[in-house]
Amino acid sequence: MSVPHAAAGPQLVLHAGTNKTGSTAIQSFLAAHRQPLRELGVLYPELNGDPLSQTSLQKHVGLAHTSGDTAPLAETLAQLQHQLAASQATTVILSTEHLFAMPRGWVPTLLEAVSPLFASVSLVIYLRSQRDLWTSLLNQRAKALKVLPSHRPWGTNEFLGSGIVENMHYADYLDAYASVIGSDHVQARRYDPSGFPDGNVVPDFLQSVGLASLLTHTDLPAAGTSSAINPSLGWKGVALAIKLAARHHALDSRRTVSRAMRKAFARAHDEGLTDWLGRAACYLTEDQQREIRDTYAPSNIRLADSYGPELDAFLCEPSRPHEQRGLHDIDPAELRLVNSFIGDAMADLASAEAPRPSA
Repeated sequence: MSVPHAAAGPQLVLHAGTNKTGSTAIQSFLAAHRQPLRELGVLYPELNGDPLSQTSLQKHVGLAHTSGDTAPLAETLAQLQHQLAASQATTVILSTEHLFAMPRGWVPTLLEAVSPLFASVSLVIYLRSQRDLWTSLLNQRAKALKVLPSHRPWGTNEFLGSGIVENMHYADYLDAYASVIGSDHVQARRYDPSGFPDGNVVPDFLQSVGLASLLTHTDLPAAGTSSAINPSLGWKGVALAIKLAARHHALDSRRTVSRAMRKAFARAHDEGLTDWLGRAACYLTEDQQREIRDTYAPSNIRLADSYGPELDAFLCEPSRPHEQRGLHDIDPAELRLVNSFIGDAMADLASAEAPRPSA
């Protein structure tokens, strides 16, 4: 399949995440440096009122693909064209990890929509092993109170959208882009902070899109910035989150309780209580980790052959320790204290959202 491109004009870089690979840090840096980027001929647009990322693009592509409602997508592209005309940019970057969440069947709709505006389109994506992605996504969904005690820790759409589950066969996902824009325009990078400059994904991304010169006159965020912005739950946080999900996941209160819980866990962390926030624990047994490697091995072999030999590391990663601690392992006094923090946060949120009397 081919799509029409502009005869001349800027190039488009699509940054598609994936989840928990420093996307927030990359987006925060780009959003904070829009003017230096413009001076280098790079546009990082603000679309539909979102200053951080271009997540609305994925939503509007979905509407166009599934229901034929093209008006929101047309409006988004009109905003992009307006900003492009005003900037005279030679490169445009659109970044949202939600591109990885959309079904592969939507990819042609996305590329057919954006390609006529650009002379070329390329994709940059950071990949981590499927074992680590399942681990991180369980943690992330637990924060949103979407993981129940009955849910399996991998291979399921019980707590994930079907698009993400489908796209964890990375080679198939990248092929959907390569079949339209060419494999030479698909850049898959292994997410391995130990191989990034100072352990930081932001300079690695800038170098990968030809913006290394920006490194010389801007302040980079510290390594781990994305973890500070979007922290993972420690094992205690996951245990309590799953308990709360059993009560609230189907109720209107879920979002409010999730917000209060995250505020409470941050408070616990600030007060020196450990393991409420931290590195995402692995709830996969050694046998389950082996099953994951075997399930994705055919795709990962093709991934390494087509998109970069360094990606064959996913085929032989050593097992991670299986986290077996749960709610019953938390000191009861500490658990009562953190539950009181959640109550305080709920009260603060209710007060903030209460209607204020008119003057």
